[in-house]
Amino acid sequence: MSFAQVKAQDKKSEKWSNEGEIEKVEIQITKDRQITLPQAARNFEKIPPRPAEPIKPAITYQYKTIPFNAPDYSPGIRPLKLKDEPISKIYGNYLSVGFGNYSSPYAEAYFANKRDKAKSYGAQLYHRSFMTGPVDGKNSASGNTEIRLFGKSMNNYVALNGYAGYENITTHFYGYPPTAIPDKSAIRQSYNIFSAGGELENSKLSDFKYSLKGSYSYLTDHYAASENLAIINFGSQYKIDKTSRIDVGVDYYLRDRKDQLFPSKIRNILKVRPSYNFSPIENLSLKTGINVVVENDTIGHQNKIHFYPDVSANYSLTGTLQAYAALTGDVDRVSLHVLARENNWINSNIKLFNTNRTAEFLAGLRGKVAGKVSYGAGLSFANLKNLYFYQADSSKSKQNKFNVFYDKGSTQRTSFFGELNYATDGATLGLRGDFFSYTTSIADQVAAYYGIAQTYGNVALQRPTYKVALNSSFNIYDKIILKVDFIALGGIKTLDIKTKNIIALNPAADLNFKIDYRVSHQFLIFLNFNNMLASNYQLYMNYPVRGFQVLGGASWSF
Repeated sequence: MSFAQVKAQDKKSEKWSNEGEIEKVEIQITKDRQITLPQAARNFEKIPPRPAEPIKPAITYQYKTIPFNAPDYSPGIRPLKLKDEPISKIYGNYLSVGFGNYSSPYAEAYFANKRDKAKSYGAQLYHRSFMTGPVDGKNSASGNTEIRLFGKSMNNYVALNGYAGYENITTHFYGYPPTAIPDKSAIRQSYNIFSAGGELENSKLSDFKYSLKGSYSYLTDHYAASENLAIINFGSQYKIDKTSRIDVGVDYYLRDRKDQLFPSKIRNILKVRPSYNFSPIENLSLKTGINVVVENDTIGHQNKIHFYPDVSANYSLTGTLQAYAALTGDVDRVSLHVLARENNWINSNIKLFNTNRTAEFLAGLRGKVAGKVSYGAGLSFANLKNLYFYQADSSKSKQNKFNVFYDKGSTQRTSFFGELNYATDGATLGLRGDFFSYTTSIADQVAAYYGIAQTYGNVALQRPTYKVALNSSFNIYDKIILKVDFIALGGIKTLDIKTKNIIALNPAADLNFKIDYRVSHQFLIFLNFNNMLASNYQLYMNYPVRGFQVLGGASWSF
């Protein structure tokens, strides 16, 4: 039962007047009927099973043993044959040619046999020359040519290799005063070097290793100088166990030089270097030995036998950082071969004396970071007797050739270095700086030789006090290879004989750039830029180098 109340109002009357009003009415709705359904009857009858019918006739089973003999089966299995992978072609030979400014041809070739386990042989050719130079055109021309033949034979026990070669170094004494221009043929200098050598070593893996090397070289210059140089080197190692071994080295040098004022005379040096290498504790390796040197150098007017320590230590501070130190000494060979390569403008009839490195101590650190970055730093202190220095002779007849002077006392050399290297698959970068300090009275000795009554103190003539080198290479998609090198050298001082003053040469800064474009696996073109700063710096007094240089060419591998 429900009730509802309804109210209504006349909107019109509400708007205009209140005359009428609907009365309240109540309406009542009553619902009392119920709907009912009868209950359904659910009767289910089960289906009876069907009667089983017997099978006629009845089934009977018989079990019999049946013999079965299968014939032998021999399948013809053929193994799958894989095709041999083609051997990748190698290009062991190449030819490279080019041409640059200063009328400079370039050629280089290399020829060798390929894929032979028992032997290898070949030849190498190199030529680079400059028809003109920084001073008076052809009067400062220079060039270098080298031909080398080599071969190697090996078996399961020994390996034998040898070589023979010829080299020519040509230059001119162009360090003359600007007012004096001599004839080109009068200032020409040329060094011809014939060399041959060989090496015998064991190739079988064993606890005992040995190597015997021998070489001979004959040098002549454009004037009357010549020098025979024979060298024999023997090195051996005997492995005692995993952490110790015995090393024995023997070196013999024979030098025979003659010149206009120097008759032929044989000088020799014999060195014997036994040492014991071992590891007393983990991460530490030690070397203890001695260096015995016998020489017949005439400086000091007596034959000498020298004994030097030969000890070193290496200690791994961490897995990537190592510290090392060493105390050594030796006799450093000085020959016409050495000086002519170092300074092409040396005078005739120079004196040749070996340098006695009485003691040298060095120490440093080296390490790696993430396998790509390596670094190192170190220092050394050396006491040197008979160290040589260069001094330009300004007399008109000598045309500014360099004399060689030896410190009659002792020279103390201190050096520091630091280096950083970075290498990945596509780029390499190397930076190294070396700094040198000398304590010597050589400048005063040179002044006394030329009759100059002055003292100059500690000046190391023609030797730099610092050197910084940057080397980098970038491989771009194995298609373009870029190389950038920078070298800075400075602190060089020399004595000007005319003015009797010490002169400091300007620092040398040399920036080089090279680009190789690989057209194919066999052919590439290149472009080299040298001394891009175009500075005519001097490493030796009155001998400026060439300015900006460019060389273009191509290389072919076959």
